[in-house]
Amino acid sequence: MFPRILNRLFGLLLLLTCFCATAADTLTAQEASRDAAVLASALRALHPALDKYRSQAEVDASFARFRERAGAARSAAAMYLAATELAASIRCGHTWTNVLNQQGAVKQRLLEAPDKLPLTMRLVEGRWLVLGSAVPGIAGGDELLTIDGKSSSEVVAMMLPYLRADGGSDGKRLRQLNHDRMDYSMMDIVWPLLSPPGQGVYRLAVRTGMGAARNIDVPAITLAARTARLQTQRVHPPAEKWELRIDGDIAVMTLPTFALYRDTVDWRQFFADSFAELQRRQVSRLVIDIRNNEGGDDLIGLELLAWLAKVPVTDVWDQSVTMYERVPYKLARYLDTWDFGFFDRTGAVDNITEGPQAGRWRFRPKARQLRTITPRPDRYTGKTWLLIGPENSSATFTLARLVRQSGVATLVGQPTGGNLRGLNGGQLAWVTLPHSGVAVDIPLLASSYGTDTPDASIRPDVLVKRHFSVQAAGRDEEMEAVLQLAR
Repeated sequence: MFPRILNRLFGLLLLLTCFCATAADTLTAQEASRDAAVLASALRALHPALDKYRSQAEVDASFARFRERAGAARSAAAMYLAATELAASIRCGHTWTNVLNQQGAVKQRLLEAPDKLPLTMRLVEGRWLVLGSAVPGIAGGDELLTIDGKSSSEVVAMMLPYLRADGGSDGKRLRQLNHDRMDYSMMDIVWPLLSPPGQGVYRLAVRTGMGAARNIDVPAITLAARTARLQTQRVHPPAEKWELRIDGDIAVMTLPTFALYRDTVDWRQFFADSFAELQRRQVSRLVIDIRNNEGGDDLIGLELLAWLAKVPVTDVWDQSVTMYERVPYKLARYLDTWDFGFFDRTGAVDNITEGPQAGRWRFRPKARQLRTITPRPDRYTGKTWLLIGPENSSATFTLARLVRQSGVATLVGQPTGGNLRGLNGGQLAWVTLPHSGVAVDIPLLASSYGTDTPDASIRPDVLVKRHFSVQAAGRDEEMEAVLQLAR
């Protein structure tokens, strides 16, 4: 009874907040200080893993820097930068200033301002490879040497404090600078705030191949205008379509996302149809490509494993550590989520008294859940390779971990994102700051881990190192490597 009443109360408070709070582009000192206090309070009260990868002294130093920086913010954009840095300092891939959750002027500034580079890029061997250009004089395959005089290493150093990942998974952080991913590049979101174009112009140095460097001034552009110009050149963002391609005795299954909540794809039927086709055509070698897949629904990966496993695969899933029994009432008006039942765990938690997470609560319904993946009677019996990379940091990190544990496929590519200490998430809320409209995603549950659990991701069985010259030629080095193995 009580949780139902509490849900209605939270809903009413949020409704009232929608009418009373307005996000503004300019902030007074008092408004900035209030926003800073709300975010700091929410993170300390709700986040179950502030110290998973950092000492308490380091955590406190990050919060102190945030209070100083946010208190001096006089615009929503400045508050966004301060909040993004604080969220990234927690070293949790699910704690971040999700652009789509921002409100008012800050969201408009981030997504619509004409302050973006007119290029799309990829970082390879520490160098910027141009993927597409919306301006003459620069083309795909060129190297971008400097942006307003700053080298690629200087740009990366400036950006790293704002990039999210679990623990030491720096590959995931650097991945966010690229434009060949499902999500936006942080070079479009954070870089224009850190180093805005002077009078609407970026001063670039570029070169083609091993030719001489040339300087070129280019106008900043909106995301929409850049996308439209690139599309006329047939430069498109990565496709989200699932597909199976068969070439003789080798098949490639591409799974670019597990976030299918609003999609019409029937993933169970896709797997059933695909593996039936492989069996019908007697295809004995299968490459599964999840390199661009950050995650989504864990059940998709478990279903895929059922088609590959020879024997049952067991996994103990424990994402049960929480900071509260009931969310503090004073924070309710700033919070939103898809299930307000997340905010009340009355009667369902126990104190954690031992280990690195002592002093927190354990949410019993999410504690030590034994999952068993039972092989399908018509399972795939051929040889399988799984292409992985730093984008794999949520449900696809879990898939890579279980593939490594079970041995159902050979892992090829680069180390994943994610972390062996477990992912924070399962239940999420976002806090929206009342004056700036800046919003921060906060995971409400964390995985259990031991004092001897390493801060590490999943490394591939076959490591493929990317090379600038090969990437500039448009070749897919991971796919070439795995197809060579398959042949």
